[in-house]
Amino acid sequence: KQAEKQLLAVGRRMWMRAADVLGVLHRKLRVSCGMTPASLQRATRILRRLLASPTAVQLLHNRHLHQVVMCVIFGASKVEGDSGVTFKAIVAEHKGALDCGEALYWSVGMHKGASKPPASGTQ
Repeated sequence: KQAEKQLLAVGRRMWMRAADVLGVLHRKLRVSCGMTPASLQRATRILRRLLASPTAVQLLHNRHLHQVVMCVIFGASKVEGDSGVTFKAIVAEHKGALDCGEALYWSVGMHKGASKPPASGTQ
């Protein structure tokens, strides 16, 4: 019971941080690129679903929460037709608004067995 409460508390804090980052980036991208409220709403729904799903949370493994938020914003903006919102613009606004260090933009850990090529002669 106690462990469950602690996990719920961690989940709430993670959602609060993701929502903060999403809000900051939306305000910046709305001005610089014309990101629409529809894109923000879609990104919010996607993030909620990601953080609520045990299997989707695996996307966070070896990744920074901000990396996932930036990818969600990019995808939501493309689906909503916000053509001015580019990944380059998202990263630039993130760098200007949130101080996370250069490593955030250059390192994404990968699971060692995730992309093994098939053995020769097999599909």
